[in-house]
Amino acid sequence: MNKLNKELIAAKDKIEKINKKIKKLQKKEKYLSDKIHTYFDSETIDTQDTEEYILNYFWKDAYSKYIDGGFITNDPFVVEHRFAYEIKKLDKIIKKNCINRTRALDIACGNGRYTREFATHFNEVVGIDLSQERIQQNSKENNNQAISYIAENFVTVPKEKLGTFDFIYVGGLFTYLNKEIDIIYSALLKLLKKDGILILREGVLKFGEGHQKSKNYIAYYKNVNFYTEGIFKKKFYKKYRNYGYNVTHLHKYFNVKKEKIITITKNPLKIEKIVKNHIDNNTRQNYFYLYKK
Repeated sequence: MNKLNKELIAAKDKIEKINKKIKKLQKKEKYLSDKIHTYFDSETIDTQDTEEYILNYFWKDAYSKYIDGGFITNDPFVVEHRFAYEIKKLDKIIKKNCINRTRALDIACGNGRYTREFATHFNEVVGIDLSQERIQQNSKENNNQAISYIAENFVTVPKEKLGTFDFIYVGGLFTYLNKEIDIIYSALLKLLKKDGILILREGVLKFGEGHQKSKNYIAYYKNVNFYTEGIFKKKFYKKYRNYGYNVTHLHKYFNVKKEKIITITKNPLKIEKIVKNHIDNNTRQNYFYLYKK
């Protein structure tokens, strides 16, 4: 046997050893994950500190792991078409409901895509996110004097540091909260100027009275009516179904109807009709909840 073949056989042997280690690690990972969620799923065991730790860890890491950390996906089709739809929808909501357009706040702004769009409506826009790295990158790439970024956790930042706003957009914050919801919601309302509007973008459960804790990462999906009742009821104005959220469920449809991709690229709001006709209504949904001061 010549030298080359010996090297190749040795390489194959190393691969097999690596594969055995991978299998052991995968088994260990599953055990540890099951251990975590066994206790998370309990209604009687307090795991709040661990949940908060994992949440912070997840979001600090999300922007390096995903194309857009806020969407938690690496599917370019989903990211681009969901964003295009949501911006069109938000444009309509802002134009219809926001009387004054001096200052806007984008909470959990991620890579600043929404922040930049809001700057087409408002004289000044502030984007806030807990990721130091993401905010530094946003600031470095920013060439619009109307936009500024703050690297802070909205939950803990001194609210007087932010000022007041005509428009506040919250991209999924409450989906990742299991306590102090009333305190944070109250703080949001205090930041609103007279006639200002607040929009919460939240994933929800369509049916059932309770809430559901995510099995994949830490999230708390509330019932669809959660954001229209209780502490939210007094300022609640209207909810808008966010059909862009369901783009991820349309791969089969667009594989069969490839010509429809051009249709939604030209007019992202056409997604609404497609979702209504081709997606099971039991599928988890998303809404823009609108509140007025």
